[in-house]
Amino acid sequence: MNKLLEDKKRPFFWLFLLNIILILGILFSLVFLFINQEKLFDSQVNRYNSYRLGDALRQSDDFLTEYCKNFIITKDSIWEEKYWDLVALREGKLIPEERGWSQSILDSMYQMGFSKQEFALLKEALEKSNQLIKKETQAFNAAKGIFLDSTHQYTIQGEPDMDKALQVLYDNEYLYTKKEVMEPIVKFESLIESRTQSTVEKNRESGERLLVTIFIAVAVSIILSLVTYYMIVKRLIQKEQLSNQLQSRNKEQACLYKISQLTENTPKDIDHILEVAVSIIPYGWHDTEKTCCRITFKENTYTSIHFAESKWKQEASIYDGKNAVGQIEVFYNDLSLDLKSGPFLKEEQELVETIASLISNFNERKSYLENLRESNENLKQEIEAKEKTELALIEKEQQLQFALDVSNEGIWEIYQDSDVINFSERCYSILGFTSDSADLDQEVFWKDLIVDGDQNKVLINRINEIKTSGLHDSIYRLKTKNGQYKWIHTKGKAVAFSDKNVPLRIVGTMSDITERMKQEEKIVDAILETEDKERSRIAREIHDGLQQTMSTSLMSFEKVRSTVDFEETKINERFQMGYQYLKKAIEESRTLAHNLMPKIVNDNGIVAAIESLLTALQPSSNTEFNFDQNIHENRLKLAVEMTLYRITQEALNNVIKYANASKCNIQLLKHSDVLLLTIDDDGEGFVVEEKIKTFGINSMRTRAESIGAYFEINSQLQRGTQILIELPLE
Repeated sequence: MNKLLEDKKRPFFWLFLLNIILILGILFSLVFLFINQEKLFDSQVNRYNSYRLGDALRQSDDFLTEYCKNFIITKDSIWEEKYWDLVALREGKLIPEERGWSQSILDSMYQMGFSKQEFALLKEALEKSNQLIKKETQAFNAAKGIFLDSTHQYTIQGEPDMDKALQVLYDNEYLYTKKEVMEPIVKFESLIESRTQSTVEKNRESGERLLVTIFIAVAVSIILSLVTYYMIVKRLIQKEQLSNQLQSRNKEQACLYKISQLTENTPKDIDHILEVAVSIIPYGWHDTEKTCCRITFKENTYTSIHFAESKWKQEASIYDGKNAVGQIEVFYNDLSLDLKSGPFLKEEQELVETIASLISNFNERKSYLENLRESNENLKQEIEAKEKTELALIEKEQQLQFALDVSNEGIWEIYQDSDVINFSERCYSILGFTSDSADLDQEVFWKDLIVDGDQNKVLINRINEIKTSGLHDSIYRLKTKNGQYKWIHTKGKAVAFSDKNVPLRIVGTMSDITERMKQEEKIVDAILETEDKERSRIAREIHDGLQQTMSTSLMSFEKVRSTVDFEETKINERFQMGYQYLKKAIEESRTLAHNLMPKIVNDNGIVAAIESLLTALQPSSNTEFNFDQNIHENRLKLAVEMTLYRITQEALNNVIKYANASKCNIQLLKHSDVLLLTIDDDGEGFVVEEKIKTFGINSMRTRAESIGAYFEINSQLQRGTQILIELPLE
């Protein structure tokens, strides 16, 4: 369903995403259009400044000629000052800020970005203009009476010669040079016009393309919006249609449910069923108020309220076996409709056929029950004849059951051609269950009750072995209904064999031996308690007797050692050897007394004892020991604490001697129904099958089982070793 909804949402997602992409495209196009217009504006400004620069150069030549003529004619120095100011302006020595220039004409030429050809024309015009300045300088000096010497320097003084000055300005050479100045300027302006026009055309075409792109994107976005709107409206219409269809299906289901409930009540007769059904059926059609129903069954007819026939009709037959014995007719009374296919839905035709089928089934079932009742009467006499025989059999079974109840045992059976074990009710009641508990899956039921470690012992897991050998005898634990554990003893043997001596039927018993195991545990506890008391007594004897004697001897040795000076080296060596052996004997006796009965277990509990043990072992070992626990100061039975301590002590000694481990983790965790002790290391490991019968492992297993705990050891080469002790808490 979720996949279907995702498929329906996907077109909207892609339309929305495409619309977003188009809007982003429009925005980017507008940005590019703005940049295009800026370039177009810059090209126009560049053309204007280029014309302005060329015009300034042209006017400067005209002004220089005019200023020179005015000076020659008027002899007024102001015209000479204006002349040289204008020359300074052209050479970049003066900036005419009052005319709107922010830099010299020469600097403007460098910053306008002209091409090499354009700049060459401007330079050519300036060089020609500088030739005119030389002529005009000669005219200025002639008007002042200063003339050129042989070295072309103005050093010769004389009378001012106005005619010569004017002759310089009007001779053919001057006029021809002035004409040459204008030719590169005209060519420059032509090149500027051509280049600027090309840039303008290029930017204009680019702008037009961007505008067309924007218009197309806007048009497509509008079309997508219209398509999205159409799809949303279509989807809303579909949802409304689905809602109407769902409402119709609900009415049909409600009608069908009422009819099915009615036909399930078999004690009622067919007439009652049909009277009620004819009033229910109209409520299952989409237009209930305009729908009516008629049911004919054999010679009887049943109609709904306000019944009236019309041309709009749906019908289905009621059968008794293969013969039609009745009919259901549904009419639609709104004759104002002009529909070719009729006002009924396809599902409503299926509904009337289903109702007819339910009534047919009820009628057949009713007939079958009546026939069955007659058959029962015939069988009753036969049954009474067999009752006497069965009474005798029941009496024998009761005697057998009584014997089993007295012995508190259940019976089980295994057949060679079946993988199912037949358990008696007593097998279930031993654990607080009933046989109904295993109706769904027998194997799952029994395996859920198995305690970890007993999987290979349980009857349900040894079916193939029992079929082969014909014998079974095993003791294990199972979990009861209230969560406790019971010791179970199952045993059996084959009672039927094939011609080839293959067991065909194996019969056995299941017994609750929990009390017997508890008594055995009490005996073991008593033995362990006696053993601990004897250990404690021996430890006290060593501490109070032997250690005191040796300590007194050591003090005497100390006194002799401090007062006597041995002259012979050999005697001194013997004395020192005896002294050291005595100290070592005292230390070993102290260790022996502690190992026999660690006082810290009795005084402070298992947690403090393990912590003390780790503190003692850590300095002499390269293994890092970590201890986690949640018992804290809570105490267990002394026998349990002592057993767990002995197992931990044995395991840690093995880690130090054989594992060559870098880390060892000890966890003592108490849960609601079980106490867990785990010891795992990252050492070299070993093959469990080769070491399982060694003294150390057997000793730990025996100690664990003595307090009713489950013992398990797992190890792999180069993968470390893990020991698990699981003690059920009652």
